[in-house]
Amino acid sequence: MNKFAIVSLGCPKNLVDSEYFKQIFLDYGLIYTEIPEEAKYILINTCGFINPAKEESINNILEYAELKHNNKNVKLIVTGCLVKRYIDVLKKEISEVDYWIGLKDFDLLKNILSQMPATVKSSDKHEQLPLKRSILTPHHYAYLRVSDGCNNHCSYCAIPSIRGDLQSESIESLIKEAKTLANQGVKELIINAQDTAQYGTDLYKQQRLIDLLKEVQKIQDFRWIRLLYLHPAHLTFEIIDELAKIKKLCHYFDIPIQHINDDILKDMNRHTDKAHIISILSHIRKRIPDAVLRTSLITGFPGEDVKRFNELLRFIQEMKFDKLGVFSYSPEEGTTAADLPKQVTPKTADRRRDKIMALQQAISAENLVRFIGKELEVIIDNESKEDGYQWEARSEYDAPDIDGIVYIKQSNRNIGDIVKVKIIDSLEYDLIAEEV
Repeated sequence: MNKFAIVSLGCPKNLVDSEYFKQIFLDYGLIYTEIPEEAKYILINTCGFINPAKEESINNILEYAELKHNNKNVKLIVTGCLVKRYIDVLKKEISEVDYWIGLKDFDLLKNILSQMPATVKSSDKHEQLPLKRSILTPHHYAYLRVSDGCNNHCSYCAIPSIRGDLQSESIESLIKEAKTLANQGVKELIINAQDTAQYGTDLYKQQRLIDLLKEVQKIQDFRWIRLLYLHPAHLTFEIIDELAKIKKLCHYFDIPIQHINDDILKDMNRHTDKAHIISILSHIRKRIPDAVLRTSLITGFPGEDVKRFNELLRFIQEMKFDKLGVFSYSPEEGTTAADLPKQVTPKTADRRRDKIMALQQAISAENLVRFIGKELEVIIDNESKEDGYQWEARSEYDAPDIDGIVYIKQSNRNIGDIVKVKIIDSLEYDLIAEEV
């Protein structure tokens, strides 16, 4: 039987597209393999967001192109955000690729598998999603992408030019998809989008995230519901109060603030300011005392002088985020920020990124100490490769592939089980536990 493999790069939103592509292969009778060397068809779903992601995508294409030299029967298919941005250059420079597929062009893959002529579509219309997808995550958690595209138009971001404006899926279709995932054994549903807080504003002319969550919560098989990518500009006290009422919702708030200096925020076109950000974060901690706050930042944005960077450092010291990621600014062609004056050198941006991460490591270690002696429910993700531990798990305070791990010394449970454990020690980013 012919086998296929999928290499999915970038964010969870891109992973959802890969899962739709996977289902199409399955519908045509191919067998999925996690070992690309076994596959006749290798589909690479690329990321084209920032320079490091673009480099990773190109390196993967070249790596699997090399595989074709040893096996002429391999068909290499490349799709995703990088293809959307650079299709003409890619086709000219990398001849080993058999098929270039436009972003979310599911019909073209069907044509390829049916041995029909293949050409890249240039349409930017909202493609109709296939009815089914086959998840690439472990069986116990999955992503529900509630919308694609974005209306925020942050000055540094190329996403609107790649994915288009905000395109929300209907509540009815999302609930149908969520029920399908629940029937497949998914216990943790992770809701994501470019800006989850804006869900519904295009389709329903108002924010409908709370309405969606209330419906998702009715699906009995879900134990946890997790939210990613809540833009602070679209959060209010009222929304936070409503989120606090969703019993299955993980008390995990992923709120990318990017910076805290008002001038930088304005130049970033973030539609918010320092006062609003502080008020929102403070209200979450007041309303939900056990809430874990995660954010992402950009260092080296144009105009970030020493004074503005030090303001960001002081804010991090005072706010003490539980989880924090930092990106060095990457000037992307076609974005407003790439043409701003007072560009910061990449070396300076990297040095500032490293300084923040060193600070955050100490903050994280300090924050995690509070869990020692407490009992938590955790979900087992996989067997541990670390000596002295049997399982790697997560609490509701950790998202997969992003945050820390709860190492369990010994347990007779299985992957996907939700287990009550007692935390006996903590590290910089991880916890150590015993089953209760």
